[in-house]
Amino acid sequence: MKAFNYCPRCGHEGLDWSESKRWTCGRCGFIYFHNVASAVGAVLLHCDEILLTVRKHNPAQGMLDLPGGFVDHHESLEQALSRELNEELKVVVSENEWCYLFSFPNLYHYAGITYYTSDLFFLKELEAKPEITVGDDVADAVWVRIKDVSPDRVGLDSVRSALRELQKVKR
Repeated sequence: MKAFNYCPRCGHEGLDWSESKRWTCGRCGFIYFHNVASAVGAVLLHCDEILLTVRKHNPAQGMLDLPGGFVDHHESLEQALSRELNEELKVVVSENEWCYLFSFPNLYHYAGITYYTSDLFFLKELEAKPEITVGDDVADAVWVRIKDVSPDRVGLDSVRSALRELQKVKR
């Protein structure tokens, strides 16, 4: 990947990309590590249905997804998930209501940069379906029976993996 051209420390042009994870400045020796980013996904279940979103933007525009997104630097995983769920669907779930399920690595291609992510998935079983108002990065939200979710309609590898795991458990 050759997306950054200038050293943030000395301004030298010509950073070297190596080991698929870092840029190094040949002039001052500065090293920038392109570390893994944390992202979270909400598994909201009501009976045998799961709430899926339709992605409004790339990557994977128009494909199915789970509500969620990137964790900000000042947040816990659960705080990020509650924030994302409110931003995307206007659904409020308290941070202490999430139950961790599993995680999967993912590649997130955005604006010419490949981000390596660790995507962590959390469960909330609902007594009733909440009122949903789509916003932010979501084009639509749909309830689908878990067994009917088709992996080829899901846009991100980690979400496909998560849904396959859920389908195994719910059989």
